[in-house]
Amino acid sequence: MTDTSRTPRTPGRKARATRRLAVGAALLAAATALTGCTGAIDTTSSGSNSGGISGVIRVSSQTGQPYLKEAADQFQKLHPGVTVQFVQSPSNTYQTTVRAQLAAGHGPDVMFVWGGSGNSMATKTLAQAGLLEDLMSQPWASQLGDTATSLVSEQGKVYAFTSYQNPTGVVYDKDLLAKLGVSVPTRFSELLNFCRTVSSKGIVPIALGNQTGYLNTEVPIELANTLVYSQDPQFAQKVTTGAVTWSGSELWRSSLTKAHEQYVQMRDANCFQPNSTGYSDTQATQLVTSGKALGVDVISPAIDDLKQGNPNLRYDMFEIPATENPADTYLTTNTGAAYAVAKSSTNKATATAFINFLAQPEQMEAASKANYGVPYKSTPDATVQPEMQGIASLYQANKTALWPTNYWPNYEVKQTMIAVDQDLILDKKSVQEAVDAIQNVLHGA
Repeated sequence: MTDTSRTPRTPGRKARATRRLAVGAALLAAATALTGCTGAIDTTSSGSNSGGISGVIRVSSQTGQPYLKEAADQFQKLHPGVTVQFVQSPSNTYQTTVRAQLAAGHGPDVMFVWGGSGNSMATKTLAQAGLLEDLMSQPWASQLGDTATSLVSEQGKVYAFTSYQNPTGVVYDKDLLAKLGVSVPTRFSELLNFCRTVSSKGIVPIALGNQTGYLNTEVPIELANTLVYSQDPQFAQKVTTGAVTWSGSELWRSSLTKAHEQYVQMRDANCFQPNSTGYSDTQATQLVTSGKALGVDVISPAIDDLKQGNPNLRYDMFEIPATENPADTYLTTNTGAAYAVAKSSTNKATATAFINFLAQPEQMEAASKANYGVPYKSTPDATVQPEMQGIASLYQANKTALWPTNYWPNYEVKQTMIAVDQDLILDKKSVQEAVDAIQNVLHGA
């Protein structure tokens, strides 16, 4: 994967011998939202002033991350001797900054991390480097669903808490859509016509914040996920179990190629603002809030930025179609906010207690709502917020696929894709060159 929205995921506890196979299988099953957390997580031990919970903990997160400050305030009230200090970094520098701090031995006590192994601050990547504390003995660790467990575990141990997934797609101004006389496209050909019509009226159809690294890859990933999973809903599971490899799968390579061809077609149809690589994620959302763009392709937590930027607008969300059959479309999701304790923390008792506090049912619900998340698997009582009703039918049908970054063997693949997709959108690389570069990094995987 991703990001994100969602409810906690917990690692299943089974016999050691069978557990690793279960974790592996669940990892790819996550791509189709195989299982989620449907029951409450018992964290009764986290609400009392137990011994050792005192002093200062430093919590690292991306700038503007909603909910976390409120949770910290509540935690400090429960534990009067505790001080929670926040250290925040912008999304485009967070991974580099915090990873360097950890490597130097003076990182945060608690940090925001990603699931899987797709970047330098992903749970598996950090665990493999020996930078995270094992949290497997915590009360929530056996109650995360298989999907969540697979994303935050390594070698049979759980290293982070995570509770929801975040839909990825185009968040748009509903009233401007009506004013422009266009409708949400459900076929790729309709998408291109949609872009031509909207742009001809002086409005950017889909703003992109491609200066913020990973956003260079967002549209191609959404397109590729639909192309892959509409043909093989079990693709993720097959990759995880080794039945299929990234470098050997013709379905993956052909879908990746077509997705990049479509990305170029969208650029040429004026779907995006000129020089999208010169816009950060914040600047791209500002194009929508100022009325200069109809929508912006984002992960759902950015809805909060849009609402703060212009609370008078009414928002909804749609997934980019990649085929001529609306039934093919899959909703791309990202792992929601996950939190881990640094191995180097000098106040692990308090840091771990804070994680346990975040795992309480009422805190999980608050986090998911604040970050516009949804549970990993749709259940009858799972709600989709009003600003995401356009993707509700896909989610409720469990037609979801996590970002492939959650399954890639290392974060170099993502960095390569970010670089080549930037060159592609700037017309400095061909589709073939971009795909070859990505596949070369995936060689053997």
